[in-house]
Amino acid sequence: MEKKKYSLCLEVLRRMKKEGILDKVMLVGSWCVFLYEDYFDKKGLLPPLRTRDLEFLIPVPLKLKRNTDLFELLKDLGFILDYKGEQGYIIFQHPDLILEFLVPARGRETNKPVRIDQLGINAQALRFLDALARAPIQMPFDDIKVTIPHPADFALHKLLIARRRKQKAKAEKDRIQAVALLMALKNRDEIETVCSVYHAMPRSWQKTIKRELLDLGEEEVFDLVNQT
Repeated sequence: MEKKKYSLCLEVLRRMKKEGILDKVMLVGSWCVFLYEDYFDKKGLLPPLRTRDLEFLIPVPLKLKRNTDLFELLKDLGFILDYKGEQGYIIFQHPDLILEFLVPARGRETNKPVRIDQLGINAQALRFLDALARAPIQMPFDDIKVTIPHPADFALHKLLIARRRKQKAKAEKDRIQAVALLMALKNRDEIETVCSVYHAMPRSWQKTIKRELLDLGEEEVFDLVNQT
């Protein structure tokens, strides 16, 4: 990983930790793959991280001891406030990093952003994010503990959202990461956890995951996931 990108990410996390924000949110997206390397005690096991997107899943309601203007907290690092999508949810742009803020979609699907007054931001509401919060774990990012999804939840979520991606490259990355994580979990003797998560999902979600794995030619991986 590029040193500049790593150092910037670390400083963002440190500032959020100091303000009491980091303990209340979950890091999601491809940066989790970087942290899963330590979970599996093996470098180079997973596809290399090539992303600028640093995504945080924010619970609603967000319960903080005090409100913090997140952009004011980080802008001296070189971030620029930007708006994305037709409805204008907020992202923080930097040449080395893009910060995005997500919340689980509730009710009918909509592009309308969700206001998080405690942080002074508009977050994007997306489907299936609840699947990431089943059994979060904490992993070290340098000297900071960061909450991330369990790799079983992360892998199956990647298969759920791959076909919803508008960019084919991101969809392909989702699938590669998912299969790599599922095999790593098998080798760590945690496939029973994957099976438990899969069978607890709604039938429609299971069908999507099955279709993804079979279309990828990963019949053996699906057989592992579908064990009872």
